[in-house]
Order: sequence, then C-alpha cells, then structure tokens
Amino acid sequence: MKTDPKQLVAALKKYASLATLIKGSPDPDAMACSFALKCVCDTLGIKNGIFAEKNISLPQNRALVDKLDIPIKIPFPADLSKFDAYMIFDYQQARIPDISEKLPCAVHIDHHDASAEDVSCDMRIVDSSAGSASTIVALLLKELDLEIGRQAMTRMCTALLYGIETDTDGYSHARKPDYEAIDYISKYSDTSLVKKISSIPLSKKTVSLLWTAMENITLYKDWLITGIGFIDESNRDSMPIIADFLTKREDVALVVVFAAVEKSRGAGLALDASFRTKNPGLDLDSIIKGITETGGARKFKGALQIDLDFFTACPDRDALWKIISATMTEALKKRRDGIYISGIKGYYRRLRNRIFWILKKGH
Repeated sequence: MKTDPKQLVAALKKYASLATLIKGSPDPDAMACSFALKCVCDTLGIKNGIFAEKNISLPQNRALVDKLDIPIKIPFPADLSKFDAYMIFDYQQARIPDISEKLPCAVHIDHHDASAEDVSCDMRIVDSSAGSASTIVALLLKELDLEIGRQAMTRMCTALLYGIETDTDGYSHARKPDYEAIDYISKYSDTSLVKKISSIPLSKKTVSLLWTAMENITLYKDWLITGIGFIDESNRDSMPIIADFLTKREDVALVVVFAAVEKSRGAGLALDASFRTKNPGLDLDSIIKGITETGGARKFKGALQIDLDFFTACPDRDALWKIISATMTEALKKRRDGIYISGIKGYYRRLRNRIFWILKKGH
C-alpha cells in the first residue's frame, strides 16, 4: 500500500477551513478517520468541523463518540459557505450531490473498489487491499512527523483501532496492511476501552428485529434473503448486525437483510439493504450495482439504498411493504440466477476502473 503523507499535508494546507462529511449512518470506521484528520488539522492550525448526514444509531457507536469526545454535528449544515473545501472517508465516491458543485474535495480516503465516475480531489487514496479506511489513515499517521498531544493521540488511535476491528469483523478479515496499522496505533490506544465498547449488548429493538428477520427468511439456492419491514432511521444500523449474525449459518453463501427505512422528522422513505458473505470470490459490488448504482461493497460486506420518498403518501403500509418485499426478493433472485455473468462483468468493471486510475495518475 502506497501512502504519501507529504501529499496529505499539502492538500490540507491549501485551505484555512475544512468540513469533514460523513455520508449515511455514521459507523466507527468513518468516524475514526474523520476524528483522526481533525486532530491532524488542529495540529496544523487548520479549522475543521465534522458533520454526519444521519443520526448515530448503534449503542456501541454512540459510546465511541461519547467516551472519546468526538465532536460530530448532525445533520449536514444547510450553509457550508464558511468552509473552503470538504473531506470524506469510508465512502466509495467523493462526490456529494449539491455539495460537490459548491466546494472542492480536499481529501478522499476509502477501501472499497474505486469508482470511475467521480469528482477530482487534491488527494485521493482508494485501496481495497486495506480492510478499513482507518487502516489507510493510521499508516499515513505513521509516516507523518507531527507533534500531536498525548491525550489527543490516545483518543485518535483508540478510535482508529475500533474502526479497524469493526470493519474487519473482529480482525477475522484483516490483512497485512491492517496488521501493520494495528501494530502502530496499539502503542497509543486504550485497548481496554475498545473491549468495553465492543462488549456493549445489543439493544432490545435490534434483538426484536432479529427475530422478525428470522421469521421472514427466504432461502433461494444458497442465498438467504429477509426483510424486516418498516423501521425508524435510528434503527438502521440493526440491519448489518442482523446480517452478520445470519452469516454464521453454514448453508448460505450470501445474506441480504433489507428494510423500508423511515427518515427522521418525516423526511422521507428509503429501501436499505445490508449484504454479507463469507465467500471471497463473490463479487458483492457487481451484484449490488446490478440492482442500483446507489450502493456498493468490498470483499465481504456491502449495502444499498434506494429512494422511496414518493411512496410516503401511500395510505396502505401493509400493501406497500408487500410490494417492496416482493420486488426486492425477486430482484435478488434474478441476480442469483445471473451470478456467473455478474462475476464476469465485475471483473471487467474492476479492470476498467484500475486502468482509469492508472491513466489519471499518469497525467
């Protein structure tokens, strides 16, 4: 993995004020990277604010923010004019609708497959060999010669360690870059705090939704598909937890958990889905992209979101859910039937994206 700390510092120093934007529901990896770069910005004398698009739902994630005092404001501010540029982490694209047209992107760091259609950035690292974006940020910090205060260093590295742990499924999918990053940040991290946060029990609502998921399971060939109905946006992160749990079954190659997510303050409706697999050869990103472009994946995990705001006016929620559930299940069955074609397309798409970035770097 190639990291260029000098390029990072140069990209940051171009601006006096930066907004770090967390797309979707804030997870530990995105929050850890955002906080780490805030610490770097503070050391360099650059103003920086962290903003999340949605509320933090999981108790573990809320504990991470509370215990480490990570300053995240929710939602995105309506007016970003006081910032000169933005940064984004753990997201497949740097482009953010309505924002990228107004502000340049200073830094984009991610560990999913690169997207060929994206905005330009002062610095971009997209490396799928890393198990988390926190891995990439930690390796950048390792090379940076910055005098970050001991307390800030401990908080920052603890967050990064938890980010790596969660995105590598408790290190079970960790690879060489992840272990290199862990070796560095463990010297400064509060590992006991990471263990405490990891051991926080599931909420009653998540347990209830798990039972709903188990009651609604559809097994199609070697894929497990289940819908959990309408859920509040604050419970959206229950889906990946349920998907992780169901993936422990030995008879399935892919688990998909989906729901109709009702946005806060009546802001709308979306179809959300979490994908999990134990098969490293299954091209999740291609499977998801075959359903919608508003989603993506890395080797073992993926997600999608489809806007359903128009259907908030539907007076019969039971009928609406039956249509959503039947449509999503049928779309997944078709993807399963075309799995070999999907794999071939995925290979050529990754090859195309890699060539795109090589040519872009050459210029």
